[in-house]
Order: sequence, then C-alpha cells, then structure tokens
Amino acid sequence: MSRGPCAKQIVRATIVGLDGSRFVGENDCANPQTVCPRKDLPTGVGYELCHDVCGQSSHAEIAALKAAGSAARGGAIYLEGHSYACESCRAACLAAGIARIYVAAPPSGDE
Repeated sequence: MSRGPCAKQIVRATIVGLDGSRFVGENDCANPQTVCPRKDLPTGVGYELCHDVCGQSSHAEIAALKAAGSAARGGAIYLEGHSYACESCRAACLAAGIARIYVAAPPSGDE
C-alpha cells in the first residue's frame, strides 16, 4: 500500500516561525487502514497501534517539529483536525521552544 491518511482523524500541524516561515506535518500512514485499530478506544489510548498497525512514523506535531528544526524556537504551532496536543507532543513542543500551541487553522499569512 502507498502512504495515506489516518482512518480515525486527519491531523495537520503547522509551525509558523518568528520570521513567518511555515513548516507542516501530518499524521499520514505508511500502511493506511480502512478502519482505525483504535476506533473503540478512548482518546489518548492505543497510540502504539498507530505505529505498529498503520505505520505512522509520528504525530503531526512531531513531523512539523522535525521539518522546522531550530526555526521552531519562539514560533507557534497550529493544530487542525485535533482538539488538543497529547502530553508527549506538548513536551516535544516545549523542548523545541514553541511559544504557543493553538487548536485552530494557522493565520493566512497575509496579515
């Protein structure tokens, strides 16, 4: 199978750096499923199935942090398709120097 979207919830994380640069990460899968293996589990439980069954290499936030590298420091991360950042993603954002986490679409960039 080719890469594809998460069957449960498509999440996009966009880091907007201090200079306005943008770095995007998504929770795509190397082995996408038609039914999520976590479908009956509560939110925040069973993330190992994302990796083990679906081949998801990371959460969208982590993929965006990898893309941004040091440009993440002082920037903001915007989460679309999600209601919060999990504890491990919040910790990674803090360690990378992200100043704010928003659960919203990023600004258009035309401001």
